[in-house]
Amino acid sequence: MGSYLESQLILRCKKGDSRAFGELIKNYRKQLFTYLVRLSGNRDIAEDLMQDTLTKAWTGLARYEEKNKFSSWLFSIAHNIATDAYRKKKVREVITTYDEIPEKNLIVNHQHELESEDLKNAIIALLSQIPEKQRSVFLLRQHSGMSFKEIAETTGEPLNTVLSHMHYAAKKLRKILRVKNVI
Repeated sequence: MGSYLESQLILRCKKGDSRAFGELIKNYRKQLFTYLVRLSGNRDIAEDLMQDTLTKAWTGLARYEEKNKFSSWLFSIAHNIATDAYRKKKVREVITTYDEIPEKNLIVNHQHELESEDLKNAIIALLSQIPEKQRSVFLLRQHSGMSFKEIAETTGEPLNTVLSHMHYAAKKLRKILRVKNVI
């Protein structure tokens, strides 16, 4: 979405136009939901987290400052809501199946599709085996399009800590995948 169009939609939202909010969110809905599914490990929980995120975004839009990217602001809200839910034990460690996750592209080659499906299932299952902070940074980076600096601002962690979380998350996932002979 062009920044001018996004700015106009935000302005309309701040004036109470809920249709403008729908248009604004439409461009981020799929990414945001995928992030929440993979973070929570459960589609039903992700739907609740998504609803809470959108509600909080709508009610907090008056305080949104356009010097920040809207997508970063939105993913920050989702991250904070998911973190709160995790702390309250609402988030359960459930392995999500491949079919529950919306995909951007269809894979034409059937053999490639099977290999890709196995790898995705393995990674999704393994995400529950890495610490919450590492998982959160990994998923924010994969799904939000945020820079590491933006992730640091979102999580309230120093940049070097965020980079460390990402490094260790990727390292642990690679190690577990090798042990399981997935890669």
